Amino acid sequence: MPRPLALLGSWDYAWYLGIARSGYAVHPVDVTVRQSNIAFSPLLPWIMRVGIATSTNPFLWAFIASNLAFLGALTAFHQLSADRAGQAFATRSTWILALAPAAVYASLAYTDGITLALAAGAALAATRGRWCLAGLAAAIATLARPQGVFIGVLIVLIAVSATDVAPRLRVRNALIGGVPPVATYIGFLAWLQVTRGSWNLQTKAEQAWGRRSPGWASLEQLARQVRGVVTYRSAHGLGQLVDASQSAGWLDHARDLTSAIVMFALIIALWRLEGTWRSPWVIFSALVAMTSLTTGILDSEMRYGLLAFPLIWPVARWLGRASRPQLGVLMVLAFALLVPFVLLMRFGAP
Repeated sequence: MPRPLALLGSWDYAWYLGIARSGYAVHPVDVTVRQSNIAFSPLLPWIMRVGIATSTNPFLWAFIASNLAFLGALTAFHQLSADRAGQAFATRSTWILALAPAAVYASLAYTDGITLALAAGAALAATRGRWCLAGLAAAIATLARPQGVFIGVLIVLIAVSATDVAPRLRVRNALIGGVPPVATYIGFLAWLQVTRGSWNLQTKAEQAWGRRSPGWASLEQLARQVRGVVTYRSAHGLGQLVDASQSAGWLDHARDLTSAIVMFALIIALWRLEGTWRSPWVIFSALVAMTSLTTGILDSEMRYGLLAFPLIWPVARWLGRASRPQLGVLMVLAFALLVPFVLLMRFGAP
């Protein structure tokens, strides 16, 4: 990859590149304890294969696709927000999403920008009654990340909550929008069963990254992680905490713990804004927020949180009502957060 862009193709990019070049591991051994490419979804490697097939740089294909998708996500989100509360609100919401710390992952050669674009596009299509398009976008999203299934849930909730549509049409719309993502994801699991011998191999492979199924053990693991964040200074000393290269792990966990707290605060704010927990936007955002917590760890909580785009709306509403002194304080805090975030990008991992 081009050296100036090396940071944007770090971490998991190598796994995606391996899939694009050689496919998934044929006979994965000890998949629950040894990291393998089975844990990753196929959409981004398919895009990268275009570069391999045309003898061009696969990184550039992934990088350009991610950034173009993020631009599309911002466009769809602007339209969705405008339909909700007007152009001024939409412009403010879009800028918040574009400048949110988690948005940096949409600029990497990753799946985040692509998944967000498909989510916002599917939601926009559903709210405008284009159920086939919504279902197609959600189906493609399940091949980008397993969390894409939640987009299908959002479409179904939008369909069944429409009060100006007859009950029979609500069911029809929900099926049109909800069946394609479920069928696509089941198809991928069936492919794993036929070609790799286990339909839940991807879930098993996630365990090599420390992710576990929901349960008491996962809660204990989560508690240990939180305790590690709180007690790091006393255990390792302030010197290592200042040295970013030595404290990258602590910074990762502190980032994700902070992100989880902020996300759940925003879910409550969105709940109050919507006036009911039955809102499709509240349920969808809560599902996304619970993705990391249900595995017993907080790793990548900020990354996953980018998909919960409705959480931008209560922030946009508050900023629309905030005074200039409040906005000034917010800008100072935002700038202060940039320093540790840059250190995370340099020494830590998403």
